[in-house]
Amino acid sequence: MKMKKIVFLLITGLVLCTGAMAQSKDVKQDKQELKNSIKDKKEDKKETRTDLTHLKIKSAMNKNKEVGRHRRSIHKQGEHLEAHGVKHPVLKAKHEVHEEKEAKEDKK
Repeated sequence: MKMKKIVFLLITGLVLCTGAMAQSKDVKQDKQELKNSIKDKKEDKKETRTDLTHLKIKSAMNKNKEVGRHRRSIHKQGEHLEAHGVKHPVLKAKHEVHEEKEAKEDKK
């Protein structure tokens, strides 16, 4: 009876550990996607501003709509990561993007 109990607990522990490890890979991948979305949003926002300074209003309006789509997707990705236990994912991703940019500038 004791042996069955020990085997059952071991198998249960292995299953839970395997599930947790698989989930952590998904979370890492989702964090990377969030960082990429933030980078894309910044680039599009910059393009929008340059179009406005050159008085390309129609092009700027279309790019601004794309910026809005990026913003909404970033918000959804953040909610998804929060549901998986990550605290303040959007803020952390923004800081990481900024740090990477500064590190890249320092190397130059």
